Amino acid sequence: MPCSRRYIGNAYLDTLTGQLAQRRDLTEMSSSGGLCKGLADDVEVPTLSELRRQLVGEGSHRHLVYSMKFDDGQDAMVNFLDGYDANLVIIEKLPDGVFADPFELQHFVERKVFLDVAVFGDTNLELPSALSNLSAAEIHVDLRPSTSTNRNLEIDLPLHARYPPLDASGYAMVEFGSPDLFLRYRRKKTHSDSCLWVLKNLDAAPLEKAAWRIPCGDESHIGFVSSITFLSALVCSMSIVLAALIF
Repeated sequence: MPCSRRYIGNAYLDTLTGQLAQRRDLTEMSSSGGLCKGLADDVEVPTLSELRRQLVGEGSHRHLVYSMKFDDGQDAMVNFLDGYDANLVIIEKLPDGVFADPFELQHFVERKVFLDVAVFGDTNLELPSALSNLSAAEIHVDLRPSTSTNRNLEIDLPLHARYPPLDASGYAMVEFGSPDLFLRYRRKKTHSDSCLWVLKNLDAAPLEKAAWRIPCGDESHIGFVSSITFLSALVCSMSIVLAALIF
């Protein structure tokens, strides 16, 4: 894997004409030595001990909130960050019908909430779910603020639902699988332009699937809604024509 790649997702999702062509196992990629070999494999890296995720909000605009902590304690993490530049990388595979707005996520980067973000796959925000393809969001988070405030690390990913197909129940159900989490680090004395980054799989336990009930139109209402829409358009058009003739 070329060291010059900025995002892990470039190797994870190969996109071809806006569609997901194939997926690669990040676990296998990281086990081969990470993005760039240059650090010993026996570095004592804090490990993830707790990971929770919940879907917050209502309607078509929600937040996927992650809460996690490392089992080696705050002092171990502080000592590790004294010698290494490190950031947490989360890759969330978004189900069909859900998207992350790359422009919105860039505002998080500008406000220093995230170090970097990227969205891979289908980034056409206007398409309904019937015409869209899968996508994935990659987030890079600085670990230092969580250690300095002596609290768990919490990450908030805003998500949006596409217009789902019509359904008699009035809702469409989508489910999120487990995300991929990695620790990306290198020695502080390493020149910033070099590529001596090491990628460590945090081996997070699978999470329970998060379910999102997305509101959708009722198919039985098509006739009524179409009739009202047609009549409204006809009345408005006639009003414009009459106004033009009179005035």
